[in-house]
Amino acid sequence: MEKGKNKIKNMNLFKKLFGSNTTSTKDFQEKKEVMVNISSVSKNKIPSNASVIAESQIPAYCSIGNLVFEKKYHEAIELGKKLLAKTPESAGVHVNLMDAYFKVKDENPIYYEKHIEHARLAMLYGHNTGYVQKKLAIGLEKQKKINQALQICNIVLDDKFHFSSHGCGNKNEFVSRKEKLLKKANDSLEKSESMVFTRDEISSIIEQIRQDEERAKQEKIGHDKKMEQLRKSIGI
Repeated sequence: MEKGKNKIKNMNLFKKLFGSNTTSTKDFQEKKEVMVNISSVSKNKIPSNASVIAESQIPAYCSIGNLVFEKKYHEAIELGKKLLAKTPESAGVHVNLMDAYFKVKDENPIYYEKHIEHARLAMLYGHNTGYVQKKLAIGLEKQKKINQALQICNIVLDDKFHFSSHGCGNKNEFVSRKEKLLKKANDSLEKSESMVFTRDEISSIIEQIRQDEERAKQEKIGHDKKMEQLRKSIGI
């Protein structure tokens, strides 16, 4: 009888920690070897006895990226504008608009300007994978705004600037980019004091990175505690 009570208690604990999709702790014990990260699904066949124990909604801004993928660039732009009306500081919306405007840049010169501006805003609001930083530096260089492109490199190369762990950023790439830009400094079309970000905006970017890293650290600690609690409760 006591064993049955413990089983129910453990099952309820598991549901509380990880949701109610799994029916029992026995399910977890049998399936623990086949739990997979969703990011690996495209590369690996999911075992038949695997089950989803947690789900999350796809962010609305991903729909912009889907439209870009389908080459519906103007629809993507219109959707992005609507989403910005609700979430003007969404880095996800800005990075997708950056891509959408780039695809139609040959239709109107202003679209390339918008491509650059949304890259700037995506970086300002916390998109730190390295993608927008690279796009922004390249775009400014093409516009012969060398001093502004150099500022992007200097921000990235600051000791307090870190690319997000799930990104593809490489500081060495920006070291090389900066060296090449310095050789073109005399070709710059803008004034030497012309900058992309103000000092306050740079401070905001760095502070946001610090907060993101602290948040990720706390989330990992919380996850590890839940897993340890679960292992103890089911005796593994």
